Amino acid sequence: MMDKIAFQFENELKDKMLRAKKECRYNPTRFNQMLSQHGGVETAKRLIGSGIASGNPSDGYTTLYLCGRLDLTMEHSVCKPEYQSLFTTEEINYCKRLLEAK
Repeated sequence: MMDKIAFQFENELKDKMLRAKKECRYNPTRFNQMLSQHGGVETAKRLIGSGIASGNPSDGYTTLYLCGRLDLTMEHSVCKPEYQSLFTTEEINYCKRLLEAK
């Protein structure tokens, strides 16, 4: 059973996805598939991991950055105090760096 914070995190990502679709005309198909396969926390960890490894942020981050909506990114959620217990310091710092790099 998923713990409450992880469940809340995943729901927030789903909500952001719907808003991105509506407000930025962006439909993150692969992200959506990952969410249903792996859940919110694992999806975030995988995307952060590949971002750290490749030095490139996710397509979703880039698209929302160009739309001027970093508040809708998964990285933005990772940095929220209520979700910090779900992620490592390295993962959180990576997301913070991306969000500050504007």
